[in-house]
Amino acid sequence: MRGFFVRLVVRNLLGETFRPAVRDTSGGMILKKSRFVFVSCLLGLLVTSAGLAFLLLDESPEMKEFMPIAWLIGFAAVLLLFHVLNHLVFRAEAGENSIKVRSLGGTRTLRYEELRSVSYSRFNSGQFVLQGAAGTVRIPAGIRGAAEFVALISGKIGEAACTDAIKALDVRREDLRKWGEEA
Repeated sequence: MRGFFVRLVVRNLLGETFRPAVRDTSGGMILKKSRFVFVSCLLGLLVTSAGLAFLLLDESPEMKEFMPIAWLIGFAAVLLLFHVLNHLVFRAEAGENSIKVRSLGGTRTLRYEELRSVSYSRFNSGQFVLQGAAGTVRIPAGIRGAAEFVALISGKIGEAACTDAIKALDVRREDLRKWGEEA
């Protein structure tokens, strides 16, 4: 039974990268974050918020000892709230000529001819870092269609500029094979 849940989680976290991207009416890719992660974070937010309310509403003298725990739960709830909001706002659209990324920090657009390299950062569960003349755009590695997106970018700017991203996809593919089948 434990193996079933491990496979379920691994397939939903790592497998999302290799699923085909959603297409818009003009044929461009729409890259969205995983619903599995969103539901998990939303449930975590609800649980931490309920726990915080429980700890703060109990006025017994014994509960004063648990105030540091209440602060930690409150901090976790705030972090989960920002993660849920970022999940709701994030959207990346890869068209024929450019990529447009919308996040909590605003909207950025990079044209493919401006791109110099696509690297990989392990920060925040893995991100593809697109560096161009107009700035830097970060795309989470776990979004649906990420492998298809890296293939598109490597076709536009060359595989030599995308070696880190391709290696990261190979590692994710191997982890998916290893943990998704054997667990």
